[in-house]
Amino acid sequence: MWGCDYSPISGGWWGNSFTGNLWSLLISALVILLVVYLAIRAFRPPQRNARGSFRDRVDSEAILKARFARGEISREEFIKMKQTLSQP
Repeated sequence: MWGCDYSPISGGWWGNSFTGNLWSLLISALVILLVVYLAIRAFRPPQRNARGSFRDRVDSEAILKARFARGEISREEFIKMKQTLSQP
């Protein structure tokens, strides 16, 4: 209408060919996949790396043993801190 080249009868902006329909379908599929991916990513609880948490615990225990060996902490403090570290 009045200088506008768009009309539903002529195929719209994508053209009236197979490639126009294919591009439209491809873009729609990508948008849907993006929305699904973002929704899954947003609602999934954060996962802890089991190997990383084990390594952190081992490193913490090594530091604790070194502090006890240097005499920085007492035996009671050592036992209490070790029990705290062993809790999940």
